[in-house]
Amino acid sequence: MNIIGYNPRESQKCFFNSNARFLIGDMGRRWGKTITGLNWLLEGICKDPGSINWWVAPIYSQSKMAYRKLISAGHKGNGNSAIKHKSDSELRIQFLNDSVIEFKSADNPDNLRGEGLKRVVIDEAARVKKEVFEDVIRPATSDTAGRVLFISTPKGKNWFFDMWGRGQDPLQDKYESWKMPTADNPKVPADDIEQARQSLPMDVFKQEYLAEFLDDAAGVFRNVRACIGAVPADPIKDMTYKVGCDLARLTDFTTIFVMDENGVMVYMDRFTQIDWKIQKERIKAACIKYNDAQLWLDSTGVGDPIFEDLRGDGLDVVGYKFTSESKRQLIQCLMLSFEQEKIKIFDDPVLLSEVDSFEYEMLPSGVVRYNAPQGYHDDCVIGLALANWGVQNSESGAFGIPAVGVRDIWG
Repeated sequence: MNIIGYNPRESQKCFFNSNARFLIGDMGRRWGKTITGLNWLLEGICKDPGSINWWVAPIYSQSKMAYRKLISAGHKGNGNSAIKHKSDSELRIQFLNDSVIEFKSADNPDNLRGEGLKRVVIDEAARVKKEVFEDVIRPATSDTAGRVLFISTPKGKNWFFDMWGRGQDPLQDKYESWKMPTADNPKVPADDIEQARQSLPMDVFKQEYLAEFLDDAAGVFRNVRACIGAVPADPIKDMTYKVGCDLARLTDFTTIFVMDENGVMVYMDRFTQIDWKIQKERIKAACIKYNDAQLWLDSTGVGDPIFEDLRGDGLDVVGYKFTSESKRQLIQCLMLSFEQEKIKIFDDPVLLSEVDSFEYEMLPSGVVRYNAPQGYHDDCVIGLALANWGVQNSESGAFGIPAVGVRDIWG
């Protein structure tokens, strides 16, 4: 039963030829992992009538995409004639031989309960919690000697790396693993991979395209601890300072960071649920205190009226409007400052926690998106990044535009 019309290349055949119970594929982006995983499940359906099989992804939308891909491919190949019943709301497919594929989300392990699973694919396994496999999936395959296929790009040396390592151990015959870079897929042009190598941070390229397991690769910023050493300090006469400010939205925090012209952090303020009038006074006071420092302000959305009010009060304000591209440049500037030790920061637990947990996501388009993990804050990261941007671009301003007098970058 091959309803996708799948003709695997040699490197993809290893998953179908292996007798191991746990198969681990460490794959670069666009390698072809989804279509391989779906056909591996379909192979199991052919071999085991009446079996229950799962596709598990980190979040619901990713499982839904895999479900739709299977249905769509079935339409094109006339393979949907093998389907007895499907439910778009439950993401469930029952086949004529009464085997079932259910598409699940791993974001709430308490809702992942099942038994008698014959085959399971864990998609983007490096981004799924270890407990999902150990506490839910592994026990649910015990009575059937069920098999599990882990497919993922790496994310540091977490539990997925440990599983992959077991597959490299010839003494652990229940495990088998492979490393498969993007270049293994002949449909991805070599010049596209080269363009990614030249345009992406090297760690991002190594992880996403070469499928390399990197130390600390789950986060964005490296060499952070070498940049700790700054302490709160009063202003020095004739010293130039830059202020970065990220304004609060809903449950977020407003953050104020001040750096001197040498990239040394001297002041930090963080607060939430305070009236806008009081917030503006605190921002204004920090700027005035540090020799009428230039303020780099997130002027996106709610920041627009605050920007106008502070400018009306006579502050030297540069509005920084966030787009996917402007945020990428802002964050990569901070990455470079850490790597080259161009800045010194406080040993502050909240700041360090945000910096350490900040992560990137490689979108299907190949664009890198930077964000805090779901449920976490990035207010300190953005405030620090804006102050750093002001310091690193102090002479010519952003993109060669004089900083003095510029009122709205990306407006």
